[in-house]
Amino acid sequence: MSEICLLPGPVTLSSAVRTAMQQPVLYHRGSEFLALFDRVRRQLSDLVGGRDVALFPGSGTVANDVVAATLAAGSATRGLILENGEFGRRLVAQARRFGLEPRVLSWPWGCPWNLDEIASALDEAVPGSWVWGVHHETSTGLLNDLAGLIRLAKSRGVRVCLDAVSSIGGQPLDLSEVFLSTGTSGKALGACSGIALVFGDRDELDNSNSARVPTSLDLVASLNHAGPRFTFPSPPLQALAAALQCYDSSAKATERFHDYTALGCFVRRELRGLGLAPLAEDSHASSTVTTFAVPDGGDSDGFVERCQRAGFLIGGQSAYLAERRLVQIATMGAVTQADCRAFFESLAQFA
Repeated sequence: MSEICLLPGPVTLSSAVRTAMQQPVLYHRGSEFLALFDRVRRQLSDLVGGRDVALFPGSGTVANDVVAATLAAGSATRGLILENGEFGRRLVAQARRFGLEPRVLSWPWGCPWNLDEIASALDEAVPGSWVWGVHHETSTGLLNDLAGLIRLAKSRGVRVCLDAVSSIGGQPLDLSEVFLSTGTSGKALGACSGIALVFGDRDELDNSNSARVPTSLDLVASLNHAGPRFTFPSPPLQALAAALQCYDSSAKATERFHDYTALGCFVRRELRGLGLAPLAEDSHASSTVTTFAVPDGGDSDGFVERCQRAGFLIGGQSAYLAERRLVQIATMGAVTQADCRAFFESLAQFA
């Protein structure tokens, strides 16, 4: 029996995506590759409200390094970072590596951003500075209030930066008023890992001094380049192009988001039926990742191993989850309700 993947990456790939990955490798300077590269950029731009997008080989961490490097090349090294999970904590560390000096607002795991506290902090910010946070905090399965953050920042002349690594493709996302944001191919979009996405606006970055930005992280140059600036592997690009077919019309995107929402509701309902409470409340819950505590005082590694023996791959091996005795189910990519139902039937026998 093949294992059912309920991990937040790698995700379950559709047959179309798997087939695309097996196509002949394309030369990254050839006309076929360049046409595909341009089409993927346009599709991603349309998906998030029309922002320009640069593609870099790498993970979501690479995408966030690009943002940190770009902010460090600007005039405002002081800003505000919002932390309510592991990936917010990583933003703080990445910002400091590039010489940024963020003020940090923190909340307990599973608690959403407190907009009143953010408003007070932004009242002290210098216009033109920035606030940076994680939209979908993957470690907790929590979806933070992006619209609320944009409203507060816009009224104070502060630019919003956003880690949308796990949210892009998982729900409707309008980044038209976000200064810089990040994504990745290998999560809710349903492709394989390997492409880092950075969204911005060429005009807003015209005055950015990228002379000291690492060559491989130069966002301005990448946004202004017709194709990839350096060697770029074609299999993950071909896979992403295939995955984006699920979003190539408004009706298809709406159906995709609806399916993700319904599956997330099913997972949380089934967990509660087994007496296992999701870490995030329904009002702030992600549709694609659900984190919960290991039952009966067990440890994450042991629980994950039991699930794997039953034929299911779930998250829990990461140190930031294991040390809190947390595990998580992700329903990104080509996961079906039948897959999840089979998981819960198995879980009922030992949870």
